[in-house]
Formats: sequence, C-alpha cells, structure tokens
Amino acid sequence: MKEVVKKIIETEQEVRQRIEEARTEAQSIVREAEARSREMTEESRQMAVREAQELVERLKREAEEERDRQVEQVKGGGEELLAKKQREIDRAVERVTNLVLGIGED
Repeated sequence: MKEVVKKIIETEQEVRQRIEEARTEAQSIVREAEARSREMTEESRQMAVREAQELVERLKREAEEERDRQVEQVKGGGEELLAKKQREIDRAVERVTNLVLGIGED
C-alpha cells in the first residue's frame, strides 16, 4: 500500500513538474511572439513612412514640373500676345499715317 501511495505521489510530482515546464515554455513562446510582433509592426510602420515620403516627393516633383510648364506656357503666351498686339499697333499706326498723308481715304 505504501508503495502505491508513494508511486501516486511521485506521479503527481512529475505531472506538476511537466505542467510547470509547459507553462514556462508557453510564456517564453508568448514573449517571443510579442517581441516579433512589435518588430514587424515597427518594420511595417517604417515602410509605410518611407512610402509616404516617396509619394510626397514624387507629387512635389510633379507639382513643380506642372508649375514650370504653366509658367513656360504663360511666357510663350505672353510673346504671342505681344506679337498680336504689335500687329494691331502696326495697323493703327498705318491707318493714322494714311489719315495724316491722306492716303486711302476717299
């Protein structure tokens, strides 16, 4: 009988020891998983920041290119406007000259 009780006590102790080892291992696994999760979250955050910065830089370059294009278009349009006005001025001068000289007015 003592042998049986002794065997039961030893078995219970082994079971408790295995349960404690399993708990310790589970806690270690959870800590490792949490650490890896934090690392992955930080990596993802850094990647998102890099992508956002690249997007901002690209859009900034595109906006500057568009602004430069519009400035050039306005400059080109300014020359066209000046040429058009110059033609009108030349016609007005010619009419005034003709009026003064009496040419073409009958």
